[in-house]
Amino acid sequence: MKKYNIGISIVLILMSVAMFLSASKMPSVDGGMGAGTWPKVLAVCMILLAVLLLIQMGPGLKRVLTGIAIMLVFCVILNFFGFMIASAFMIPAIMILMGERRPFMLIGVTVGVLVFIYVVFAILLNLPLPSGSVL
Repeated sequence: MKKYNIGISIVLILMSVAMFLSASKMPSVDGGMGAGTWPKVLAVCMILLAVLLLIQMGPGLKRVLTGIAIMLVFCVILNFFGFMIASAFMIPAIMILMGERRPFMLIGVTVGVLVFIYVVFAILLNLPLPSGSVL
């Protein structure tokens, strides 16, 4: 086990716990899914992935660090410009990180996912998507 895997895993676990606790303060619906449900699911997934990183051996740390950097930039963009613009950055960035290079796929998947999210959450469920402080 490399020392930096341990350090990164601990940082990710601490971030995930903070994210889970922050999501727990969000309003909830009695007997249903509230605003904090999805962030809690993501926090638990991040904890599981951090634990996997703890037990994983081998190369790929650069890819993991790049993914973390993309998520951190996503959080900053989300805070200033809102969900749609932040996601328009994150989706192709993650796709490129995973090896996709075809521009048509990058644009198509990004637009498709964003349209799907907008239709499901903003139109069908009438839930506002997070907006930023600038836009």
